[in-house]
Amino acid sequence: MRAAWLGSWKAPWGLGRGRRWGDLPWALSALGQAWLMGGQEGRWPRVDWEARLPFGPRPSGEVRSWGRRPEAAWVALLRHGRAQANPLAEGEDDSPCLHRAWEGLLEGDALPLLCLGTALLDRRTRAAWIPLLGAVEPDGTLRLPPFLEPLVPSAFRPLPPGWWEDLLGRMDSEGRLLPLGPPHPAIGQIDLGLLEPFSLPEAPAILGAHPGLGRQVAPGHWMLAPFLRGWGRGWGPTPEVLAHLVPAGLAHGDAPEPGLDLLLQGKIPSAPWEGWMEALHSEFGARAPFALPARTGHPTWDRLRAYWGGSLPKAATPGYPLGTDPHPCADPFHWLAAGQHHLRLQEPGPAHDHFGRAHAHFLSQRARTWAERAAQLAGACALELGDLVTHERWHRLSGRSAPAQLRLETGRALTHPEGAPGALEAARALLRKDPRHPQAWAFLGDHGLASRDRSLVEEALAQVRDPARRSLYEAFLSAELPPSPGEPSTPETRIQWARLAFRAGRWTAEQVFGTFEACANRLLHLEVGLEVLEADPEARTPQRLLQLQSIAKRAGAEPAFLRLCSFWPRLPAWPEEPEPILARAQALLRGSGLPIRVIWGELSPQVLGAGEAPPEGLIEMAFRDQELPPLQVGGRVWISHRLTWEGAAVGVVLVGLDPAEDLHLPPWLPLLAPWVARLAAQPAEAEATRVEGQLLLTDGSEPMASLLKTLNQVAPSRLPVVLLGPSGTGKELAAREIHQRSGRTGKWVPVNCAAYAEGVLESELFGHVKGAYTGASRDRQGQLETASGGTLFLDEVADLSPRLQSLLLRALQEGEIQRVGSDRVIRVDLRIVAATHKDLEGMVATGAFRADLWYRLQGSVLRMPPLAHRRHELPWLLPRIAAQVAREGGLPLPELAPGLARSLAQLPWPGNIRELRHALHRAMLRAGHEPLAPRHFPELEIPTSEADSWASATRRFQRELLLDSLRAHGHQVSEVARALGLARPALYATAKRLGLDLSEQRRRS
Repeated sequence: MRAAWLGSWKAPWGLGRGRRWGDLPWALSALGQAWLMGGQEGRWPRVDWEARLPFGPRPSGEVRSWGRRPEAAWVALLRHGRAQANPLAEGEDDSPCLHRAWEGLLEGDALPLLCLGTALLDRRTRAAWIPLLGAVEPDGTLRLPPFLEPLVPSAFRPLPPGWWEDLLGRMDSEGRLLPLGPPHPAIGQIDLGLLEPFSLPEAPAILGAHPGLGRQVAPGHWMLAPFLRGWGRGWGPTPEVLAHLVPAGLAHGDAPEPGLDLLLQGKIPSAPWEGWMEALHSEFGARAPFALPARTGHPTWDRLRAYWGGSLPKAATPGYPLGTDPHPCADPFHWLAAGQHHLRLQEPGPAHDHFGRAHAHFLSQRARTWAERAAQLAGACALELGDLVTHERWHRLSGRSAPAQLRLETGRALTHPEGAPGALEAARALLRKDPRHPQAWAFLGDHGLASRDRSLVEEALAQVRDPARRSLYEAFLSAELPPSPGEPSTPETRIQWARLAFRAGRWTAEQVFGTFEACANRLLHLEVGLEVLEADPEARTPQRLLQLQSIAKRAGAEPAFLRLCSFWPRLPAWPEEPEPILARAQALLRGSGLPIRVIWGELSPQVLGAGEAPPEGLIEMAFRDQELPPLQVGGRVWISHRLTWEGAAVGVVLVGLDPAEDLHLPPWLPLLAPWVARLAAQPAEAEATRVEGQLLLTDGSEPMASLLKTLNQVAPSRLPVVLLGPSGTGKELAAREIHQRSGRTGKWVPVNCAAYAEGVLESELFGHVKGAYTGASRDRQGQLETASGGTLFLDEVADLSPRLQSLLLRALQEGEIQRVGSDRVIRVDLRIVAATHKDLEGMVATGAFRADLWYRLQGSVLRMPPLAHRRHELPWLLPRIAAQVAREGGLPLPELAPGLARSLAQLPWPGNIRELRHALHRAMLRAGHEPLAPRHFPELEIPTSEADSWASATRRFQRELLLDSLRAHGHQVSEVARALGLARPALYATAKRLGLDLSEQRRRS
């Protein structure tokens, strides 16, 4: 395969200026290339990418390997511009449709995102990208990403080998072909005017003598060989040429024709086809029943007819992408019709995606009325799916502003008695405005069924007109339940009737769950399924719990999610320590008959187990996260639980369950905890085990790895260095490290600029002569002289007064100083390392610190990460820091209890390494000769109650992480959002969900 992005030729134009990673055009460009390299067959390339203006991204180097899905880091780079970002984090301008398309890409399905290319890029731009993104197979066939395919007729794509390569690679900036090689002998026998057009309506006479110089590519289209046409400066596949080959139409993003433009504006054309007026008036106002009009033969009008209930046309039509089936990059009315088709089949998932694509295409046509209609339909599908977050976003995009209506609709996920007060109030508010509001009465009746409130059902029965619902309410109120739901009935009313039969003891849980398959309303599944599982513990299977938890999570129904989490089996507490015998533990694992793994360790996982091996990567995830939410992979549901001993997590047990079996864990699993604790116990390592000559302790992971790499690069130079970071992060140690690696033979001289008054500090830095001021009884050399040939470390440099800043700037620029009271100039060889915990850049912006001194100091700027960003290093750091503290304090070297590092990693450590050292010193004094355990750290406040649920522990962790990030970034919301990989709106929404007021937190700081 040959292409411009593979270096086979140079495209005549690029993507345009101002593009970068994180922009959708570049994402589509890179995605299109990966799609052609193998993504469309499910083989996504693992390859490095480079980006050069104006031609955009391209793969660099050889493909390392192939995967069934794109790499998450690559998707994050395309979406957010940073490979380290969360690829699932929503962008500020992402529509729900675009967000689902990104989610699909992570699963290996790139077509939804590529299909949006026709809505996100205009036709001319896409046509200009063909030389840039097109690829040619060895047989000469042109291959294009889906959003470019409709612009080149399928009959033109298979050309003789070499033709498409010449067409795409030999255009100049005007789109004309360049000659290459010696001219063909036939040049003199042909009219040069025939060489200019892209195709000819008839076969030229020259083909009689030289048939290899051209061919018929389609009826009425003859093409001469590009290498011949280059000598006549013929046209290549430019946007203008391609516009003549493919007729205009909405499917290509072209402007609508007269009549259709009025339809897109939400108006009725003056002279539509016969029989269409009644249907259009119903669509735009009356909403009255109408007879389906006849087909017109026009691609767009016939797809509007299919939206009303007709069948989608299958045959190719003018102005529509060629082929027997509608192309994925279709016009918006096709997506409306396809969405309605799936709704009729009770398939809200595909319908939601189709309506979302229709919304994107209508927006590109500036058809606001139709875009809002598509958003309303997509929101209704999201509600059926139980995705209330997406439903609320579609509600905003649909142009509807009634908050009571929104609360009523979202309340359908919380119709269980303790979850719907807001929805009940919304229903009452709507009924005060419209006493016959059908949705409000249906909600009140359904809520009465859920809460067994007869008065609500009686009130709703008097107003509801739907026969199926009336029959259901009457069955609830009757003294004796009918043997069947009766007719008429709907899938929803059949589930509700099954609930009543289950309450009456006439139906089993299996029969109730059997009614779910025919109903697309996931929220009703959640409500009824939760009630059944609460009443019948034997009906709880991993598969059912996972399905209902997924619905609750999408709906944001936290009470329901927490109750479902409580149904999973938990390890009981074990009061006494049995003898931890390795052989006995292994025998227990083998005799369980379950796939089971016990995992422990601090820096790397140690594993013992029996049975089927867990899926790849699951052991590492359990080791890292301790407790995972239940995951269904293949034919098993895998769950994990912490093993705790003496208040600390010592390991984790990972068990695979059959999805259809009962939820039972072996009762002897807690016996493993003390045995794992014995294995995991470790002595504090001596400080000598650290890397020789390295003062900064690190296990070599990020963010310290990058810092040390930069430090090692700048240390041998004479450049000044600025160290920024919170107090206690090791700025002075980093400065010493720079001096050690610099190779300078002079002294290391530290000066704390905050420890002296201005006059004293001037003398400290520059020295003085005898008699310079009262008390100056002798000449004194300043620290700048002392550090000549070595390194001067200026700690808290932000506290320098403006006058001293000026003097220091001169010393740096000229390499000269003067002692206080002296006129003699002294030459010095200075290497300065400065440090501060303050926002030096902000001080420069406000004028509190000299900008010219800042520019002089910042030869290199190193930012020391806080301990909160290095928690993953604690298993490595803790034994080494403990050894240092014990030696410096004259204390015995303690043994570290298993799980101690993980427990300490839960704390924010605002004082960083310095605070950790003091905490360790105090804990050693409390522990005496005992192993150092979490109980010796009052900061941990070890809970004695049963462990939190997964959801509450996750919520607490997210709250602590957000607070830590706010402190670390000075409560700058944009910086916090970037660090966490969130969009600003998502950050505000998360803070609100966690009960944090960002403004109040900033005020407190």
